[in-house]
Amino acid sequence: MSEPSVYTLDEKEYDAPYYSIRPDYESSYMGSNTPIVIDNGSYQCRAGWATEKDPALIFDNVVSRYKDRKANVNMVSVGMDVYADPAGRSNARSPFDGNVVCDFDRMETILDYIFTTLGINTSSIEHPLIMTEAVCIPSYSRKQMDELLFECYNVPSVMFGIDSLFGFYANGGLRDENDGGIVISAGHNATHVIPTLHGKGLLERTKRISYGGTQATDYMLKLMQLKYPTFPTKMTTSQAQELVHTHVNVADDYQKALNKIEDKDTFDEVDRIIQFPYTAPIVEEKTEEELARQAAKKEENAKRLREAAAKSRLEKLVTREQEFEAFTELKNSKATSTKKDWLARLKETGFKDEADLDDTIKQLDTAIQRARNKELGIDENEEKEPPVTTLIDIPDDQLSEAEKKEKRKQKLMKANYDARQRAKKAKEEAKLREQEQERLEEEKRQRDPEKWIEEVKEKRQAVVDRIKRRRRLTMELSDRRSRASQLRMRSIASLASDGPSPKRRRRGNQEEDTFGADDEDWMIYREISREDESDEEEEDLSVLNHYESLLLQYDPDFLPEHSYEATASPTNTLMHMLARGKWPPYDPTDVGQMHQLHVNIERVRVGEVLFQPNIVGLDQAGLSETMNDIIRTFNPEERKQAVKTIFVTGGFSSLPGFSSRISSSLQSLLPVGTIFSVKRAENPLLDAWRGAAMIAQNAAYHQYAVTKKEYEEFGGEYIKAHGLGNVFR
Repeated sequence: MSEPSVYTLDEKEYDAPYYSIRPDYESSYMGSNTPIVIDNGSYQCRAGWATEKDPALIFDNVVSRYKDRKANVNMVSVGMDVYADPAGRSNARSPFDGNVVCDFDRMETILDYIFTTLGINTSSIEHPLIMTEAVCIPSYSRKQMDELLFECYNVPSVMFGIDSLFGFYANGGLRDENDGGIVISAGHNATHVIPTLHGKGLLERTKRISYGGTQATDYMLKLMQLKYPTFPTKMTTSQAQELVHTHVNVADDYQKALNKIEDKDTFDEVDRIIQFPYTAPIVEEKTEEELARQAAKKEENAKRLREAAAKSRLEKLVTREQEFEAFTELKNSKATSTKKDWLARLKETGFKDEADLDDTIKQLDTAIQRARNKELGIDENEEKEPPVTTLIDIPDDQLSEAEKKEKRKQKLMKANYDARQRAKKAKEEAKLREQEQERLEEEKRQRDPEKWIEEVKEKRQAVVDRIKRRRRLTMELSDRRSRASQLRMRSIASLASDGPSPKRRRRGNQEEDTFGADDEDWMIYREISREDESDEEEEDLSVLNHYESLLLQYDPDFLPEHSYEATASPTNTLMHMLARGKWPPYDPTDVGQMHQLHVNIERVRVGEVLFQPNIVGLDQAGLSETMNDIIRTFNPEERKQAVKTIFVTGGFSSLPGFSSRISSSLQSLLPVGTIFSVKRAENPLLDAWRGAAMIAQNAAYHQYAVTKKEYEEFGGEYIKAHGLGNVFR
């Protein structure tokens, strides 16, 4: 298997100033009345002259105010210049709240930056403006923007339009009254679905889904933080945004995509490895002489330990032999001493009675014999001789007290010996039965190998199911709130009850069962439930190992990784595969691996939220249902015209598979035979600016622009309605 590619997340570096002031204003544009087009997006701002093919400025729509501590001066930076200084990056703020401009102080700073960079050096802006805006913005925001442009910059006229409709116009839509379609604008803060008919947008039927690039970035960041809670490096929002832009896609069938990720054979097709920077530990390489010297030192230490252990064993053996001699001498002194003196000496030595002395002598003798056998290499499991049984058949009335005691001892020894012989015989018989069973199995295998393998697989699966069922029950019993645990606690309470438990109790005379209400009851239950692994499970595991050894030997398709132990290992679970992947082999000591992210299920989940918002708890319909709701508001003739073109634009629509998913969704929603086409914007990021520039070069656009005189006469709320803009009612 080829090694998968490893990706990196590098922070982009910018040098200030990112844009230089253009020197061609006086020679090319001053006094020409050339319109300025500003695509004022919540993510990026694009500005330039309407006569140019592409915008002159493309920058992130942020402003940063901070203090340069080296120069001790207050700094203001705009756009990409913000990222040239860490202090500027941390203080970057957007004038937008969602899709609406709310901070007009920062908006003024951005407009100053645009006009200055374009080279305009006059006291007022003597060029008409065309600006984009979001769908259905508040009239107050429009009023504030008009006031800023007319009062502060003294512009001659302003025309506002919806960015996504400008993009549709740039791609050939809404050119005349017969044009129509549905515009899907997946932007930075939200996704809008705008139906169009007769060359204009139908804003009263427009729908918004509160999910876009910002929410996708936040969701990706949260998923990574939950997946790697102990990750050694902090992931930034910009890095999560790069993950979304580079690795996320929209699946045609979400469930099939999940099944593909779950399948180990196809997992590598989805998994992406993201390597974060790290400092590798310095490993000192030793010479052969140093390694040989280290090995000799280890061998010397091991030899010293072996000698110390042998010396310790010898000392223990000598001590035991001395104790054995002393205790034996004490035992033999009974014949030469009086009973009183001997008992006093026995008590003084620390024994309770003569039986205690005999047991100690016997234990010492056994320990000494075992130690000597170990030194001489003698196997202790060799067959022992039958015990002496000379007194067993003699009646008790013919024996003295000492002989009666010896007779009881001989009976115990004989019973122990007979038990060992019976166990040995049973073991030999079981071994013979196993050999016979193996012979029959071998004959069966040779007659029909395929059928035999299938039978072994079925038996193995039955044992696996039994083990899983038992372990599942064990897990349920360990959960205080599970039904199995509650039933068992109720049974324990019933058994522990002092009075009888009648089968039926009248409703009014029912006693309240309070067992389990306190933590002390639960601790009692846990103590009762705490058991070692049952004999049944040990037997099942032994049988399972036998079946798997047969399959490994005779079934070429059964591999070691298919065994129960391998599949039940934590490193073979789906959760481990999602977090650590299949490659490289997991090594917790590898510093490089600890700085790796595996992006797999997140690649399809982040994009799927737009079609299933309930994934993130968003109480809205998905994009497919939203389109269906809009389409159903048209009569049959209008519906044909509306679905004829489905136009997809916006930066978030650049995700691979976005247009394909919309096409497959519409096929399942629309009647059979309905003609429709999904058209993706040629450039989802620049088409809004290009469409506005095309409008600006049309001589008829002046009738939709609000002039300075009209602003002064009608106020900031005044607006001229047109097919590509908002309408306030």
